[in-house]
Amino acid sequence: MIKPRLLYNGTGPGVSYGVNVMKTYASRAMEDSAQSHVPSEAPLGALHLVGAHEVEELALALARGFVPTDLDQKLNRLAAGTLLHRHVEQNCRLFIALLQSANEGSFKGATGTERERLLRVLAYVRKDDDAIPDYKPNGFTDDQREVRAAVTELALLLEAFKSWRLRCQVPGMWQKGEEVVSISQPPL
Repeated sequence: MIKPRLLYNGTGPGVSYGVNVMKTYASRAMEDSAQSHVPSEAPLGALHLVGAHEVEELALALARGFVPTDLDQKLNRLAAGTLLHRHVEQNCRLFIALLQSANEGSFKGATGTERERLLRVLAYVRKDDDAIPDYKPNGFTDDQREVRAAVTELALLLEAFKSWRLRCQVPGMWQKGEEVVSISQPPL
C-alpha cells in the first residue's frame, strides 16, 4: 500500500499531500537531462519508433532461417566501420544467432519477452530513418545506445547463450571443418 506523506509542491507557500511514486529509469533520465540543460540528439529509449509489423516481419524472416537482405547488408557495412559500428554489428549478429537457435528449438534459455526485446532492437537497427537517421554524422549512436542497453539488460541471457554455443554448436563446427580439411589435402 502506498502511504500518503506531506510534500511541498513548489507552487506556493504551504504543503500538500501526495504519495511516493517510484520513478523509472526513463523518468529519472528525462529529469536529469532536463536539469542539465544539455539537449540530447535522440530521446532515450527510441524503440517506440519500431512498429509491430516491422518486428513481426523480422521475426518471420529469422524463423524461416534467413536474415533480411537489407539488414545483412547494413551489418556488413557496419563491420567495416569504426569501433562503434563494429560493436553494433557484432552484437546484432549475436542477437540473430540466439534468435535463430531459439526458433530451431536448440537453445531454450530465452523467454518470449527476451526474444521480443532482441527482435525490437534488431528492427530498430534495421531502420535507416530512426531517432538519428543513419545517413547523418553520428547516425549510429542511437543504434549503439539501444544495442548497449539490450546487452546490459540481457547480459545473463547472452552469457548463457555464448556458453551453450561453445558447448553445443562449436564442436560440431570443428568436426565439419576437420572433414573439409582432410578432403582438401593432397594424398601423401
